[in-house]
Amino acid sequence: MGDTGVGKTGLAMRLCNNTFEATVSTDAYWATQLSLPHSAEGDKDEREIWLWDFAGQSDYRLIHQLFMDEAALAVLVFNPQSENPFEGLGQWDSDIKRAARRRYKKLLVAGRCDRGGVVVSRDSIEKFRQERGFSEYLETSALTGEGRKELCDAIVRNVPWDDLPRVGSPRIFQLLKDEIVKIRDEGKALLRMGELRQQLEMRLPREEFTRGELGTVIGLLAGPGLVWQLEFGDFVLLQPERINSYAAAVVRSVRTHTEEMGCIAEEDVLAGNLDYKDIKRLPHPEEEVVLRAMHQTFVDHGLCLRERTERGTLLIFPSYFKRERPEIEGHPASLVTYQFCGALDEIYATLVVRLFHTRAFEKDILWRFAADLKTLDGKRVGFKMAKKGEGAAELTVYCDPDVHDETKVLFIRYIHEHLTAKAEGVARQRHYICPHCKTPVESMKAVRERLERGQKDILCANCEERVPLWDLIEEKFASPEFKARVHELEERAKARISNESKELILVGHAYAIAGEAGQVFRQTSNSDWGIDGEIEFMDYDGKASGERLYLQLKSGDSYLYKRERDDVEIFAIKNERHAQYWQQHRYPVMLVIRTSDGKIRWMDVSEYLGRESEGGKMVVKQIVFEGEALTAASLLRMREKILGPPK
Repeated sequence: MGDTGVGKTGLAMRLCNNTFEATVSTDAYWATQLSLPHSAEGDKDEREIWLWDFAGQSDYRLIHQLFMDEAALAVLVFNPQSENPFEGLGQWDSDIKRAARRRYKKLLVAGRCDRGGVVVSRDSIEKFRQERGFSEYLETSALTGEGRKELCDAIVRNVPWDDLPRVGSPRIFQLLKDEIVKIRDEGKALLRMGELRQQLEMRLPREEFTRGELGTVIGLLAGPGLVWQLEFGDFVLLQPERINSYAAAVVRSVRTHTEEMGCIAEEDVLAGNLDYKDIKRLPHPEEEVVLRAMHQTFVDHGLCLRERTERGTLLIFPSYFKRERPEIEGHPASLVTYQFCGALDEIYATLVVRLFHTRAFEKDILWRFAADLKTLDGKRVGFKMAKKGEGAAELTVYCDPDVHDETKVLFIRYIHEHLTAKAEGVARQRHYICPHCKTPVESMKAVRERLERGQKDILCANCEERVPLWDLIEEKFASPEFKARVHELEERAKARISNESKELILVGHAYAIAGEAGQVFRQTSNSDWGIDGEIEFMDYDGKASGERLYLQLKSGDSYLYKRERDDVEIFAIKNERHAQYWQQHRYPVMLVIRTSDGKIRWMDVSEYLGRESEGGKMVVKQIVFEGEALTAASLLRMREKILGPPK
C-alpha cells in the first residue's frame, strides 16, 4: 500500500503441492501468472495469500481501519523519484499497527523503478527500513515486471505461517470456496444467499451441500475479507471493497458542502447522489443495497452522527468540517493537553460521536478538528486537535471556568479513556489557572519540577497567591469512582450507537424484502406514533394499488421476554398511545422484531389488538408474539390477504 501512481494492484496466491501459483495484476499495466518454489517440507497444506491494495487518497482513509484487522503482512510501496519518498508511509505504518490483531511483518517496496531508478540514497533507505522495522527492501516496476518474482518470494517468506490458524475442512467446503471465488472473479458483486446457492448447485451438479455448510464457507471467506454477509436481506457481498469505494464517494461529497459543514443529507447517500469521479458503479438495484450497507457501517463504527432536522436527517462527519475555529474572546482556558499517535481521523470522529451519544454532553458547534459542546446546564466544554505530522497529534481540552469540577473531571476522564483505548503513546499534560486572579500558569517545566519534588502548589506570577497543583480535579481524576462513571457513559454510548445501527439493519431488511417481492418500501420520517415505515402493494398488473401496511421496527432481545409458565414470547407495550394508534389505522400494522441471533420476524399486531381489546373497551398492555420470518414469501401472502387473490 502507498501511493506510487501505478494504479491499483491485486495479487492472489495459493500453495498446492509445495508450489505457489500467483496471479499479479494492475488495472493499467500487466497481468501474469507464475509458479514460485516453496521450501515446505512435503506438507500438503493449502495456503492462500490475499493481498489487498488500499488507495492512498485521503478520501479512503476514514474507512481503511475496517479492513486491516486480519493483516498478516504489510507491503508499503513508495515512489523512489519523489523528493520526500517516505512521506505518508509513517501514517500507513501507524494505521496498520493500530488495526492489526496479530503479529505481522512489513516489506518496504520501491515502485516505478523503470522511471529513472532510485533517486534517494541507499543509506537513507536502509536507515528508514531499520528505524521502522521492515524485514526486507525490494525494488519493482509494474511496467517491466522488474522485481515481481522477488516480491512474490518475499511475501511468501515473510507471512508468519506458524501464527495463522489452521482450518481443517471437508472436501465440499473447498469446492464451494473455489466456486465462490470464481463467481467473485467473474465480476459478480452481490447475490442473495438463495441465488448464490442456486449458482453453486448448477456449477457443482454432482455435489450435495446444505445451507448450513454454505453459511460456514461464507464465514470462512469473510475472515480475510473476500466476502461480506450483510446483516439484512440475506445478501452476500462478493466484492466488499465496494463499500470502501462508495464510502470515498460519500467523503468527497461531504468535502464539497457549500458551508464546509462536514455533512450530507442521509437521503442523498441512500439515493446515490454522490461524487463518484472515476468509480465504476454497480447496477442500480445492487448499488442501493451496497449504499445501505455502507451507511449502516458508518453508523455502527461511530464515524458519523445522524441528526434529524426539519429538512430531513443529516449525516454529520466530524473529521470533514473545513471551517476553522475562530479565536473567541473569553475563550475557556485550557485544562489538559494530550499528545498521541494513531488513526487521527477515526480517533477524532469516534470521540465526537460517542460523546454525543452519552447524552451527558450536547453538541453545540463543530469546526475543523474542534468541537464545542455544552453540559446539561448549558456551560461550554470542548477540545481542539492539531495534527503534528505522521499520525501524531495534540488535543487540547477546555472548559468554562464555572463548569462544576465533577463535570470537568467527567469530561476530561472520558476523553482520556477514549484516547488510551484508541491511540498510542498517549501523554497527558495538565494546565493550571490561578483561582484568585484567573491567570494561567505559563511554565509547565516549573510545574513538572515541583510535582516531581512532591510540592503541590506554585506561586502565581500575577497576584503571587498560591496555585494548587494537586487540586480537586486531579484527586477526582485519579479516583476509581470517576473511572467507573466514565465506563458507564461509554457503555451507554455504545448501546445507543448499537441500537441505531440495528434499526438501520431492520430498515435495510424491510427495503430489501419489499424489493425482492416487487413492492415499495418507504421509511417514515417521524416515528413518534409507533410507525417506522410502510410498504405499498403493487396490484396484479404491476401498478400501484394504494393499499399498504405499516411497520413498527424493534431490534434487540429487550423487547421480548419469555413468560415463565409456558415459555411464550411476550412483547410489552411501553407506550399505550401506540397501541391505540395502531388500532385506528385502516391498514394492518406489523410489528417487526430482530433478536440477537439475527432472526427478523413480524406479526400483525393491529389484528391482535382488535381481537384482544374487546372492541377497544380494554387497554392491552402486552402482545403474545407469534411472529413468522419476514421474507418475500410472507410479504406476498399479506399482499394477497389485503388485495384478495388474483383474478
